[in-house]
Amino acid sequence: MGNKVSQFYRIEKNCIRCGFCLDICSWDALDSPGKGRAFTIEEELCPGCGICVDCCPVGAICRSGGGDDDPPER
Repeated sequence: MGNKVSQFYRIEKNCIRCGFCLDICSWDALDSPGKGRAFTIEEELCPGCGICVDCCPVGAICRSGGGDDDPPER
């Protein structure tokens, strides 16, 4: 995978690495590169649905910057 970060969402430093987002994403767009390393969201796999945002218990997944390519409001 290219590991290009999602244009829709980003994972903040307050991520506790619980793995809920990995389990909930039907598109396998989230990746855990290894112990002690930050989770990533693969741009080419992320449809921008926001289910990862909804499942995060600490609110560590946030919308990225604005633009015409933002996912639709839910």
